[in-house]
Amino acid sequence: MAMQRHEQEIPYATLEQAAEWFAVFRSGRVEDDERRRWQDWLAADAGHRQAWARVEAISDGVAIAREAPQAASAALHAASQVRQRRKLLKAMALAAVTVGAGWQVARQDSVQTLVAGLGAAHRTGTGESRQVVLADGTRLWLDTDTVLDERYDDSQRLLVLHRGVILVETHADTTHPARPFIVHSRQGAMRALGTRFAVRQYHGNTELGVSQGRVEITPFDAPARVIAAGEQTRFTRHAIAAADALEPARQAWTQGMLIAEDMPLAQFLAELSRYRPGHLGCDPAIAGLRVVGAFPLRDTGQALAMLEAALPVRVKFTLPWWVTVAPA
Repeated sequence: MAMQRHEQEIPYATLEQAAEWFAVFRSGRVEDDERRRWQDWLAADAGHRQAWARVEAISDGVAIAREAPQAASAALHAASQVRQRRKLLKAMALAAVTVGAGWQVARQDSVQTLVAGLGAAHRTGTGESRQVVLADGTRLWLDTDTVLDERYDDSQRLLVLHRGVILVETHADTTHPARPFIVHSRQGAMRALGTRFAVRQYHGNTELGVSQGRVEITPFDAPARVIAAGEQTRFTRHAIAAADALEPARQAWTQGMLIAEDMPLAQFLAELSRYRPGHLGCDPAIAGLRVVGAFPLRDTGQALAMLEAALPVRVKFTLPWWVTVAPA
């Protein structure tokens, strides 16, 4: 999410120019004239340099991801740990410069999340999903790029969602007395009351959707409220929004699908981008086009081809990991 906020600060056209220049350098053949023009482009505007740094950062992240053999689950987890440690060191260094006091680093939300997630019990990579059966029989689905801790003891069954999306189908506890089942997000606690529910961690708020039973939300700094089956809401540390009707399509990821029901193209691509490495952008001129249909999440290339067939757009691959949807 932080990545999306940063990208929004850089004009679309500037990002595209940076990607084009990066493609030139990755081609392996750079003429002296091209190099001079690239240097002039960088020197002309601070925004150009910011865009170039953004493209380089995305490239580095994709390169790291590809170092892990996809056939070996253990290797994927090890590579993920390396990526998290590198991100942590970068975040701590930046915080040390901008904050100026080492003890304050731990108070920064992004750093706290990275630290907490390094030894997490369950995690998925970009584009990966997983189903887990916990010791008490509870079934758990993890969406793409999700980090989750499992902390069961004699007094409670606790899950801590650091990042991503989960779907939970609780099972009656076999111990006596029964232990409460609780999910913690960065904004508060959710106590299941015999239920099936989904939780998504955003930056600054948590989304809860209840399919069966009820869930009691207790924000860290606000009174509790119960959300019933068929309802969804978001909450921060300080407040719970009014509940809306549950959108079942939002849980289609458990079946490997993205369901778009009159969804703006920009929102569709932002959601699809969670399932593929690199940059997936949209020309602002077509951001408001409406998308309808069911798209495969396990083959985002196919999803983009379907999009191109359904709408007056073209999918432009400047680099394998830098993709833009533009007017046809």
